[in-house]
Amino acid sequence: MIRRALLPALLGLSLVLSGCGFKLRGAPEYQNLAALTVTGGSYDLRDGTLDALEASGVAVHDAAPQTLRIDNERFGRRTVAVDAQGRAAEIELRYSFFWQLADSKTSTAITPRRQITLVRNFNYDPENATASSDEESYTRQDMYRDATWQLLRQLDAATRDMFIDNATDDGAPPPVPEGAQPDPGAL
Repeated sequence: MIRRALLPALLGLSLVLSGCGFKLRGAPEYQNLAALTVTGGSYDLRDGTLDALEASGVAVHDAAPQTLRIDNERFGRRTVAVDAQGRAAEIELRYSFFWQLADSKTSTAITPRRQITLVRNFNYDPENATASSDEESYTRQDMYRDATWQLLRQLDAATRDMFIDNATDDGAPPPVPEGAQPDPGAL
């Protein structure tokens, strides 16, 4: 009986969601990035980022026209709760870094410098230090993975913005900023 009532409800929900334009998040498209150089960052962050970019069709090499700069990467650890004996009972891990997309030749920023910060808490058992150490290691790896996907989503959004900013309806070149001389080859 419950199944019969649940089926129309699920069907109705799927129609409402598809009607409002909802769709599952797919793989990033990186519309204006055929090739990219990646600098900075720890091995864990760089490796995940390089793998995901290459899987999305972006060629990653040192001669690319744009550079993804990752810097000021920090990993912090602090005790947020203690037990009755004053020993750590809960640990907070904080991971942050800055990223920016820049022109490889001129080092001119294409996107503003952005920060990604992740915070995770986990229970720490001083009686079972090995398991607590493993828990911390798994939490760190999870944070690197989440940071990689946040970076890729932000990079995808930034490249979509570049695509929209560079496009015009009539095929004319983008407007020249005030005080700048137009490029005669573009007219």
